[in-house]
Amino acid sequence: MIGTYENFPDLYHGVALFSCRSSPKSIQRVIVSLFCRINHGEALELPILSSQGIQLFLDIGIAEGLAFNFIDDEEKNRFLSLIEKTSFRTLDFLCIARYYVPVGNRRRPLKFDYYMLRFIFDSETVELIVYHEKGTRRLSIEDLIRILSEKINEELRRMGKPPLEIETLRAF
Repeated sequence: MIGTYENFPDLYHGVALFSCRSSPKSIQRVIVSLFCRINHGEALELPILSSQGIQLFLDIGIAEGLAFNFIDDEEKNRFLSLIEKTSFRTLDFLCIARYYVPVGNRRRPLKFDYYMLRFIFDSETVELIVYHEKGTRRLSIEDLIRILSEKINEELRRMGKPPLEIETLRAF
């Protein structure tokens, strides 16, 4: 099924509930477009990692049945046209956090983290469920949720729409 990963785990490691005044379609468009832009190599700043000289990059794929499709421009456009036709109740993503340490003119990779993200949309709330698949968990669940919500809110504000507001955030 498009947008949903059939084997999403029943257990999860973090959950956040956001209140929102923007429509689910608007938020879904923002998320897909943002994740495409992040995939184009935008380094993300996280003080705890930056202070250790670690660079953070994310690769994000969107679910389609039992697979995840990397969100490039073509996949973004496909999903944006699907969102125009119908609003999704759930959107699942695979998020790979890649870490690098600069060594001279090159970057040395560190072990990556693999997260599964599930966004559940309601008329006035958005729930984000996070499952840590594997890795060192160098990027905490809370930090991942905060980074994503900040980026989503930046985009919503840029479009003149009300931002998401964190109601609850728990990580296990």
